[in-house]
Amino acid sequence: MDDRHDDPAAEVWQRIRAISHNPTAMAAFHQITQETGLPLAPLRALLVLPLDEPIPMRQLAKRLGCDNSYVTSLVDALEQRGLAVRRQHPTDRRIKVIMLTDEGRELTKRAQLADTTPPDSFANLSPTEITTLRDLLRKLGPDQT
Repeated sequence: MDDRHDDPAAEVWQRIRAISHNPTAMAAFHQITQETGLPLAPLRALLVLPLDEPIPMRQLAKRLGCDNSYVTSLVDALEQRGLAVRRQHPTDRRIKVIMLTDEGRELTKRAQLADTTPPDSFANLSPTEITTLRDLLRKLGPDQT
């Protein structure tokens, strides 16, 4: 880690990135990619797909912050592995929706759990410190800018 003790904001950001990119913390997520052979991009799509309802492809693109055309390749990869299916919207034939298969739903649950489980290093904090950290980070959230 760079020695940026003269810039507290930079140090905080480096520490957040170090925690979020820690291989130990990411082990369960990476294990899923190794087991399935699914690249990270389609696996990332699973993290934002609803478990039990279809979602329009353009809404998936919005959730991922990418172009609609890129979502097509992600959904192709999910379909090829039997994790999702593409269907026409029930009331608008121009819209394609994506829905998880049973296998896709199970993998999505695993991926979401791996993505949301805090790393073991959080055990170094007391419940009060965890709450304080949560409250501080909420101030930095996308809805606060």
